[in-house]
Amino acid sequence: MGMQHTIQASYEKVRSGFVTSDDTVLDGITSGLTYKSSDRPASECWESGPAVGANTVLFIGNGAENTTFSWKMYGYRTAAEDGVGPAEIIAEGTGIMGTALAEVGTRYADTVVITNPGSWLDVPVAIDSGNDRICKVCYDFCGFKYLYTEFTNIGGGGGEVTSIQAYVAYF
Repeated sequence: MGMQHTIQASYEKVRSGFVTSDDTVLDGITSGLTYKSSDRPASECWESGPAVGANTVLFIGNGAENTTFSWKMYGYRTAAEDGVGPAEIIAEGTGIMGTALAEVGTRYADTVVITNPGSWLDVPVAIDSGNDRICKVCYDFCGFKYLYTEFTNIGGGGGEVTSIQAYVAYF
């Protein structure tokens, strides 16, 4: 008789630190900002292991309740010898900080709206959105090795969060 095991992964930072201003967006054209694997912002990507099948991501930020941010998640596969292995959109959307406090006086996002469910295999889902609890985005990550989360509408002006971080756990 075999025994089934469930991965019990902790949440890990996606980015090296909290993002305090808008990222320069990948535009597919500009050197350093194309979708090519060689332009992958390696120091700002979370690297998965072979056991990863799906991810759950939550957002923690600094800012008052109801401050907002925008995000895009890209998956990268391992690049082939000819450099093919482009950034593929997993999903993009917006978020709103709630009342639930995280570590170091930061808040969890309680509302996440997916505006582009870019995944081709399994549509990403926002779980427990809009109720002052902790919202998370769940999606299939099969075949990807790296996760990059790009943030915009950050910096504290006009109702924006002053900083933001994505945390990922896998199963």
